[in-house]
Amino acid sequence: MTTAATIAAWLPSVRWFAGKQDATADVTLYDSAGLPGTAVTLALVDSAAGGSRDRYVVPLVGSADAALSSDFAAWLAQTVFTEATLTADHGVVRGHCIPSPGELSFTPGTTAVAALGGDASNTSLLVTRGQRQLAVKLFRRCRDGIQPEVEIGEVLSRDAAWRGTPRLLGWLDYAPTSGGSIVLATVHEFAAGCLSAWEHLGPLVSAGGLAGPRRGAILDVVAALGRVTADMHQALGRRADLPAFAPIHPTAADAQAEASRMAEHATAVFARATSRLETLPTSVAADLRVVLGRRDEIVASLRRWAAIESDAMLIRVHGDYHLGQVLIREPGPEPLVIDFEGEPGRSLEERRRRTSVCKDIAGMCRSFDYLLRHAARSGSTPYRAADLELLEATFLDAYRAVARGQAWWPADATKADALLAVYKLDKAVYELAYELAHRPDWVEVPLAALL
Repeated sequence: MTTAATIAAWLPSVRWFAGKQDATADVTLYDSAGLPGTAVTLALVDSAAGGSRDRYVVPLVGSADAALSSDFAAWLAQTVFTEATLTADHGVVRGHCIPSPGELSFTPGTTAVAALGGDASNTSLLVTRGQRQLAVKLFRRCRDGIQPEVEIGEVLSRDAAWRGTPRLLGWLDYAPTSGGSIVLATVHEFAAGCLSAWEHLGPLVSAGGLAGPRRGAILDVVAALGRVTADMHQALGRRADLPAFAPIHPTAADAQAEASRMAEHATAVFARATSRLETLPTSVAADLRVVLGRRDEIVASLRRWAAIESDAMLIRVHGDYHLGQVLIREPGPEPLVIDFEGEPGRSLEERRRRTSVCKDIAGMCRSFDYLLRHAARSGSTPYRAADLELLEATFLDAYRAVARGQAWWPADATKADALLAVYKLDKAVYELAYELAHRPDWVEVPLAALL
């Protein structure tokens, strides 16, 4: 069996593969290069599945995925730190280091590799050699263009006033001979001793929820999240000297364009959801039918309310902001924001678009809903709408204390509330598409929000 055929046999089963609905994948090898002194081959493979053709990066030993290989991790870090290159058949793999040459090193020794986080659309690794620990993210699905994780990470790493994220140290990209550039991986400092906000808050909520003994600890973390979110928006909104980051005054045309994007996205999501009805459990399918029966109302709401004119400047934002994208360091709690790549289901162009900060706020509010519903599903504490209202209010009060008076925050509280509501609706629609494609057992969460 050829390498491509062997990859095709296991590719549909992995989390980061976009065409999961297909039992098989038509895989062809686009480019490859052997890593010097190792048995690892870095391969770029094309797959026609799920109605589209996508490219993926797959380190291989034989025909098996070798992302957890110590040889691969050591080569990647060394290539980034030394800004080395590797010539493949149809392009060049290049390392890029943000600190000055020689500031970073990866001294000889044994390299240990462990998976970071759960099953996700990328592969994240903890790479350890001696006293140095690195967080490496391998972007499995290749996208040609400027990667927000690199672009924002580089800006924040050079911002002396911002210390709210582990520093980006460098990245690995692939430049095809045909032109363009694809970011394959990033290398960050590793924040030791941290849990994600999801992992940190989960046990606290399960211990009786907001009616239980950990109420104060929960609200302390949520307030800290509100403050760091506003600080993040300050950092992203103060680079008027950079064309891709300079805040812009929204026009009526900008508002109409955003409303059209939301409405068109919702229409497409509902069309895909209709095709999945027969694959869902009876009760979930029944709820989905109710939502689909009101699709015109939802689309009209998005088209109407997203078109509200606001005085708040549009800035670069995180773009996929939720409890899994923030680390919590104790004591404190001190939040550290990670993963600035944006929503994986959207194009790089969409992810880099300057928009309302309400996009990030809505993402975190929706994540609070997931947190409470997860606890209810596990049977540890019942779901209460009042708990969600309290979490959102605590987060927003802390956020507004920093954001009030900033050019990117609406001066009119009524408009701020309306924008936040429409971005929450848009996020719930995005979640519906995401869960149908990747986690069907979670579809009921965005459905409940839409209902």
